Amino acid sequence: MTQPDLSLWSQTIEFLTTPLWPAWIAGGAIGLLAFSQRWITDQPLGCSAAFGNACARLGSQLPLFQSAAHSSATDWKLWFLVGIFLGGLVASLSSGHWAAPTDFGTFYQALMPTSTAGRVLWWLFGGVLIGLGARMAGGCTSGHTINGVAMGSPASIVASALFFAAAVGTAQLTQFLLKSTLVGG
Repeated sequence: MTQPDLSLWSQTIEFLTTPLWPAWIAGGAIGLLAFSQRWITDQPLGCSAAFGNACARLGSQLPLFQSAAHSSATDWKLWFLVGIFLGGLVASLSSGHWAAPTDFGTFYQALMPTSTAGRVLWWLFGGVLIGLGARMAGGCTSGHTINGVAMGSPASIVASALFFAAAVGTAQLTQFLLKSTLVGG
C-alpha cells in the first residue's frame, strides 16, 4: 500500500496559519460570498439586515424590526452574523496572534476611558451612531460597498465614497488631536 502524499495538506495548513492572507484571496472570497448570496437568495449581503433579524428574534417591539424584511422567513441572515464571529475566531487562532476582544491596540487605548463603565458607554454610543448611520444610508458599509458598488448602484457608490471619506477624515482628525494633546500636554 502506498503512502498518501501529504504535501498539499502541509501547504494548506501553512497557508491557513499565515498572519495575513493575500488580499486577492481574501477579496476573492468576499466577492464569491457576495455573488453566491445574491444568486441563491436574490438578496444582498449586509450586516445591518442580519442584525435587524437578531433584534426581531430577541423580542424587540420596535416597528423597524417588525417588517417583512426581518420576518422569520429571512432568519437565514442570522448565519451571516454567526459567520462573522466564527471567521474572526478562525483568523485569530490561525494567525497565532490572539488578543482579548477588547484589545484594539495602543491608539485605541489612548482614546478610550480607562474605566470599564466608561468604555461600555462609548461602545453603546458608537453602536447607536453606527445603527443610525446605517438606517440613514439605507444600509451598512458591507451592503453598500460589497454588493451595491459591485452591482453599479449609484446610491451605493455615493454612500461608499462618503463612508471612506468619513473614515479617513476621522482618522486624520483623531491623529491630529492625539498629537496636540500628547505634545501640548
